[in-house]
Amino acid sequence: MSTVGQISRYVNQWLERALSSTDTSLQEFKIIGLLMGSDDITQKTLAEYLSVRPATLSVAITNLENKGYIQRVTSQEDKRVNYIRLTKNVDMEQGVDILHGLEDKATKGITKKDLAVTQRVLNQIAQNLKED
Repeated sequence: MSTVGQISRYVNQWLERALSSTDTSLQEFKIIGLLMGSDDITQKTLAEYLSVRPATLSVAITNLENKGYIQRVTSQEDKRVNYIRLTKNVDMEQGVDILHGLEDKATKGITKKDLAVTQRVLNQIAQNLKED
């Protein structure tokens, strides 16, 4: 397995352990994270960002809706389109704390200079692979 693949697996495992004491699954956590930086996002777009089928995402969205964390809002222009929005019931602070813990664990023993170089290289790789 590639280093990037291993890191991805380790990050997911770490997050699953951190989330085990909450009522949120890893998939739900990822959805909340994407919604935190967005006003309106469609279910289809969320599925694309998460690289899952819309049907798979539907279960997690329903769970989040039942928990009162999100709401579905039907588009006024196209009734087939649902926008997903966060409600005020989401504990943003808990999610931020979890992500800070992950970052602290992942960057332990790495200098700021090395982190800056790594960030620059990863940004270049992302730019190279970005679809035009």
